[in-house]
Amino acid sequence: MSIRKPLSKRTRFEVFKRDRFTCQYCGKMAPDVILEVDHIVPVAEGGGDEITNLITSCMDCNRGKGKRKLSDDAVIKKQQAQLVELAEKREQYEMIALWKQELLDMEKNAAESALMYWNRMTYSDLPDSKLPFIEKIIREFGIRLVYDAMDIAYRDYYMRKRESSSGSLSRLGGICYNLKNGRNAWDKKG
Repeated sequence: MSIRKPLSKRTRFEVFKRDRFTCQYCGKMAPDVILEVDHIVPVAEGGGDEITNLITSCMDCNRGKGKRKLSDDAVIKKQQAQLVELAEKREQYEMIALWKQELLDMEKNAAESALMYWNRMTYSDLPDSKLPFIEKIIREFGIRLVYDAMDIAYRDYYMRKRESSSGSLSRLGGICYNLKNGRNAWDKKG
């Protein structure tokens, strides 16, 4: 016989979320009823605290049921449904992780393209160590604004002021800020 230990709040919450805060016996929902977590296979008969052995029950259904089990067919169907749901969640987590990685790869590719554009325009060979700076500016302002800012940095700082390629590129953040706020890069000096 298993020893009953209290379920953690987190486990209870996960069971309630999975079952949509609805009693799986009578269909009543919180906050109309007090919900509890019930063991499909009772603890008295060796049932454990695995999430597939837990079900949301209202207080009346849980206390009225006692240590009786659901019918075997209902238990199997419930566990199968839980396993399908867990597999779907795992698949979605994996898809989210893949999507996030693709976003990071896109940001890196966009920064590499922007640096290549800058190096061609200025006939320079700035190192890849500039990529994190460009990625940050792209995340903050978007790729289109960064390219527009590069054109301005090239024209106004690299060509007119004769700043170095690296120095002119370092002005991207300020130029993007001004463009985003509807100001020309020279408005402040005007």
